[in-house]
Amino acid sequence: MTVYSINNRHSRQEAWTIFEMLAVVLMIFVPISLGQFAAKRFGVLPGVGVGILSAILCAIVVVLFYRARGRQHENRRRELREKYRGIYRVIGLPSDGTNVKKPQGAEIKIGDYGWEAEPPKGKEGLIFLQGLTAKWQVVWYAGFRSDQIESTGSKPRSQYDWDYSWLRNAPPCPFPVQERETPSWGMPDTWGWNGPKRK
Repeated sequence: MTVYSINNRHSRQEAWTIFEMLAVVLMIFVPISLGQFAAKRFGVLPGVGVGILSAILCAIVVVLFYRARGRQHENRRRELREKYRGIYRVIGLPSDGTNVKKPQGAEIKIGDYGWEAEPPKGKEGLIFLQGLTAKWQVVWYAGFRSDQIESTGSKPRSQYDWDYSWLRNAPPCPFPVQERETPSWGMPDTWGWNGPKRK
């Protein structure tokens, strides 16, 4: 299957988040500024000591922040895994196009498998599914009425279980969309109703 991924940012992680920028500021500029201030008031040696000490303290703050953020993210993924467990097969196309998101050129086909996913706010009356390729790329994200899909059972693993190692060597998705050339949005954990999400 050939998949054209529109959103390559996930695999390269080139873009810097505001948190990463703040971490750089904290790790570089704060120790330098405090060290220079201490050096002017107390001499070079105390200034160096203050700079080193403040760098260590900043590093501890950054590590603690990222650990807390990682725990928060893992709790959210656990919640999604437990709440959205089903695999469905498409037997009818969504009648309302406003409940469908897909990259230009992608399509939902009868017979595609869909992985149950969190609905967007205000659209909780439908069952929202993600159509995934064999490499876990999101081809479509859509809300279906219950008569437009049929349950095929529980997920053998969740699409929310993925981590960045999957970008290099992903286990094959056991219930992908039908094989075809198609564009995709990227990994399911980083794509939502409003498009790709920044971490």
